[in-house]
Amino acid sequence: MNDLVITIISGLVTVVILPLLGAACDALIKLIKRKTQNETAQKLYSDAVGIVYDATKYVFQTYVDELKKNGSFDVAAQREALLRAKETALLQMSDEIKSFILGAFGSLDKWLETKIEATINTLKTTN
Repeated sequence: MNDLVITIISGLVTVVILPLLGAACDALIKLIKRKTQNETAQKLYSDAVGIVYDATKYVFQTYVDELKKNGSFDVAAQREALLRAKETALLQMSDEIKSFILGAFGSLDKWLETKIEATINTLKTTN
């Protein structure tokens, strides 16, 4: 009788329990991986936005404000300010951040322009 019980339990473990444990482990690994990827993506995005904000604010304070005081902030100066903000931001961004933005939004250049313009709007309303 004991041999029969051991055989049945062994069969149940092999046929039912082990596959369920394997599936549960796979699901848990996928969940942890997805959560880690989401946290990494959120950090990269947050870092990128912070860099763009700081770069735009820097150019706004060191370049734009001076030109506006002198009354010489024209269309050419606006283009130059945008280029300076882009260059400043790109110098501070890691390759990982650049790759993330490119993968998530398709164009690093367009994303930068959009974020810089949005930041300028924010700076105008807070100054």
